Amino acid sequence: MEKSKNSAQRSVKRVAVLGAGSWGTALAHHLSRAGHDVALWGRDVEVLKAIHETKRNPRYLVETPLSSSLRTESDLAQVLKQSEVVVIAVPAEGVRGLAREVYQTAVSSLVVSTSKGLEDSSLKRMSEVLAEELQGKSRIAVLSGPTFAIEVAQGKPTAVTAAASDAATAEEAAGIFHFDNLRVYSSTDLVGVELGGVVKNIIAIAAGLVDGLEAGANARAALITRGLFEMQGLVAALGGDPLTVAGLSGLGDLLLTATGDLSRNRRVGMQLAKGDPLEKILQDLGQVAEGVRSTEHVLQLAQQLLIKMPITEEVARILRGERTPQESVNALLSRTRGSEARSRQGAV
Repeated sequence: MEKSKNSAQRSVKRVAVLGAGSWGTALAHHLSRAGHDVALWGRDVEVLKAIHETKRNPRYLVETPLSSSLRTESDLAQVLKQSEVVVIAVPAEGVRGLAREVYQTAVSSLVVSTSKGLEDSSLKRMSEVLAEELQGKSRIAVLSGPTFAIEVAQGKPTAVTAAASDAATAEEAAGIFHFDNLRVYSSTDLVGVELGGVVKNIIAIAAGLVDGLEAGANARAALITRGLFEMQGLVAALGGDPLTVAGLSGLGDLLLTATGDLSRNRRVGMQLAKGDPLEKILQDLGQVAEGVRSTEHVLQLAQQLLIKMPITEEVARILRGERTPQESVNALLSRTRGSEARSRQGAV
């Protein structure tokens, strides 16, 4: 097994990473470097074969050599039976089905979700979906924060949050991932940590719209700040801690996704501002932009909770084709002005 600094001091775990996309590949590589016994599973057998033979993912992170000790496995039942920890790294819409397979095959002691989104039909967070499907037989944690997969794979300095309903599980999950340049903090606010990872993608689309319209740095800063208030209002309404929004999984992830050139959601907004059709944008992107799906989900939640999320509303109108980006910007600027102190309490 490939050794690296601090590995001798770590508790080595048998880890299954489910999902061989860019994020799953980056996490599997990182965990393998950290000294864990890691198997990467995916549904594309050819991709797994290429990773096994070349130690590179031929579709994602193509230029990044992967850990020599990283294994691949196409048999889900086999990889689950051999693992103590399962990391879910698939798009949100695939989490329930995959969790059901995990439960039917084998139940590991710890399951960590890294998926950022809400379920289509139920609007539930991923930890809630996992809890339903795993029926209390696994402890559940989530990992979230400002992360571009390529930078994690390259070992660049990164900080994230591991959250669970109890401190012990959160600390265990944090300890598994905490290594080298990846610093992991812990939290017991599942609601705040997960919702931050959902809403930031919507605000990133809006930031891309602002940049695509060349509205300026002032406008982008204002949009990000007001987007943070929307996030805070939703978290508070669903029982989370508004202070979590000021942390890595909220403000940190929002800043990265709304300003970084590698952000898929920001790219969607920029292309929409240029007049490109949404279908073509997503096709050219070649990867999931979670904010496109999450916008309607979050808007539905806001309507159920009777809270206002004007930026989210305008992004939804643009994605539906009901308004142009410029019309939405004009609509936001023409809203009745109010007290910023009141908006901090959710009246945005």
